[in-house]
Amino acid sequence: MATPGRPQSRMTVTTRSEPAHRRAEPGSRLQFLSGVGPQRALLFERLELTTVDQLLRHYPRTWLDARRFVKIAELDPGRLLTVRGTVKHAALLRTRAGRTDFTVTLNDGTGTLGCYFFGQPFLSRSLKPGVEVVVSGEIDALERRMLNPMHEVLEGDVAELLHVGRLVPVHALTRGLSAKLMRRAMRVALEDTADRVSDPVPLEVAEAQGFGSLGEALRAIHFPESDAERAEARRRLAFEELFLLQTVLEMRRHLVESGGRGRAHPAGGALVARAREALPWALTEDQATALGEIAADLARDSPMHRMLLGDVGSGKTVVAFLAALQVIEAGHQVAFMVPTEILARQHGVTLARLAESVDIPVAVVTGSTSAAERRALQVRLDAGEPMLVAGTHALLEDKVSFPDLGLAIVDEQHRFGVKQRATLAKKGVIPDLLVLTATPIPRSLALALYGDLDVSRLRERPAGRGRLVTRVTGEEKFPQVIDFMAEELAAGHQAYVVLPAIEEGGRPDVRAAEAEFRRLSAQPRLKPYRLELLHGRLKSEEKRAAMEAFASGAASVLVTTTVIEVGIDVPSATLMVVENAERFGLSQLHQLRGRVGRGANRSVCVLVAGPALTANGRARLEVLARTSDGFEIAEEDLRLRGPGEMWGTAQSGLPRLRLADLALDHDLLELAQASARSVLSEDVELRLPEHAPLRAALLAQYAAALEMLLSG
Repeated sequence: MATPGRPQSRMTVTTRSEPAHRRAEPGSRLQFLSGVGPQRALLFERLELTTVDQLLRHYPRTWLDARRFVKIAELDPGRLLTVRGTVKHAALLRTRAGRTDFTVTLNDGTGTLGCYFFGQPFLSRSLKPGVEVVVSGEIDALERRMLNPMHEVLEGDVAELLHVGRLVPVHALTRGLSAKLMRRAMRVALEDTADRVSDPVPLEVAEAQGFGSLGEALRAIHFPESDAERAEARRRLAFEELFLLQTVLEMRRHLVESGGRGRAHPAGGALVARAREALPWALTEDQATALGEIAADLARDSPMHRMLLGDVGSGKTVVAFLAALQVIEAGHQVAFMVPTEILARQHGVTLARLAESVDIPVAVVTGSTSAAERRALQVRLDAGEPMLVAGTHALLEDKVSFPDLGLAIVDEQHRFGVKQRATLAKKGVIPDLLVLTATPIPRSLALALYGDLDVSRLRERPAGRGRLVTRVTGEEKFPQVIDFMAEELAAGHQAYVVLPAIEEGGRPDVRAAEAEFRRLSAQPRLKPYRLELLHGRLKSEEKRAAMEAFASGAASVLVTTTVIEVGIDVPSATLMVVENAERFGLSQLHQLRGRVGRGANRSVCVLVAGPALTANGRARLEVLARTSDGFEIAEEDLRLRGPGEMWGTAQSGLPRLRLADLALDHDLLELAQASARSVLSEDVELRLPEHAPLRAALLAQYAAALEMLLSG
């Protein structure tokens, strides 16, 4: 039961026993904060906390709910409860291991409670008989005592408690830095500076969203008085994080739109019409809509900045090709950049096949393209010949230049940085940019990663594609998988076998591509068929030979890694076997299975789990068996793993979000984007005095991304 008369108002941040001290400034170094000093400041530096305002932004990881006060006689095990009592007995105990522990007995008039503290003899200086103390913890069911409970000597009203009897913040710590020291330092920092911390969210934005002051939010996130107060503080501070991110993205958009002259490429030309008529299928409704949006962008004289976000097998390449024709018909050149040489050559074949009906030139440039071939291509480009050039990052090299680049198509954008994209854009007048991604991205993650891009989405699969079935099985069923594979190969079909690693690394539960290639090659039922090995460490010629053998049908099985995750198109491949499937993310598995089901035949993806599969791991894999909607799968992957693990921390492109949760805060993200656009529509360089805190925060947090945006 709650303690009678316990105040429900905001926590008082000072206690009567504390002496007055000189107030710190938000930008002060932590060593000058009362109670810290030079030696303790070194501990905070291990957490990259050197100033007071950095400390205030060190938000709790979680909170322990120790608000339920009960009498000792009412304690029961299994719950975090709080007791107020007087120390009746205290003793130091020397253990056989040489450690000194400390024990106290509390009494509150209804009974006694033992509290045992491991290796904390120093507590004997404060927890002496007669001292009133509040402890929060779980009672041991057998010995009816609390082990290492949170505790605090009561020197005033319970409303002033910092470490117990409230929603207790749990901050990230480091060796030598105790939770109590962290909370005491945080309390002093809040008392000194919370109302003077510079707020990067402009007042008009905060008021429009109904937010209180930043100082209120900082106090409530660290020491909330209620769940509602904590939730509102989190929302306010999460909005700030997302607002800063969206402001950077919106500034990038403005930079592209105002940074130079674009080209207008009229829509409705004969080339696009002829190519569409020659297609063996009609465009899906999604494809037609996306093409219309792209065509409208291309027709304007401001540079296009659009993403084509499509599910596996939704036909992005066709849409991109038709967009390229609009630019080529206007007399300009198109660059189609992809992340790998295998994919560049695959796209070259696909684009050349599509281009046959309209007789336009298609070239491919990769790292292995000979100097003579590059020189010949450069002569044509320098002459201004309208053409389509597919390639890898080799298109960014000085040896290749596009004097008349009208459209840059970048496939799998998350593998290319902003600087690389900018380099491509510099090769001529600012070209239109079309970013393709075959990875279905959750709405919130797309907005956070690519908020500076307009987005077109493809969800439908083109007609004529066979049904794709996904099955989950264990390694004990692998002999049956081999039998099924042999049947598919006997029917003239092909199969992929995907492994999580290239070489064995000493873990018997993780299969590797090279060892599995040898094992499968020795399988009697697979002896009649040619197997090829493909992974990232092979030489370029070896990769090309393996891929060409599989694409031509000369090889029946391709044993590989995730190097074939995107873009590979072999219609006769009807079986995908992924071993140790539990080691892949859901979105990655969805991408992998997209390599089959590209022809008219029924296709099967078999997810073979290793022996270490957990119940949760199996539930994840069953998501793939249940749905083929890549966007639904991506949302589930985001919920389960978070954006950093989905994309990889280094390449996700996301800043560190301390409170914002992209799986939950989509509405907040949209509000942040709208607010950023509103602010920048009036002050794109943030020169107004009221936007100075926002400008300073962006320069501090996004210096690399902003580069020269806010120079001067």
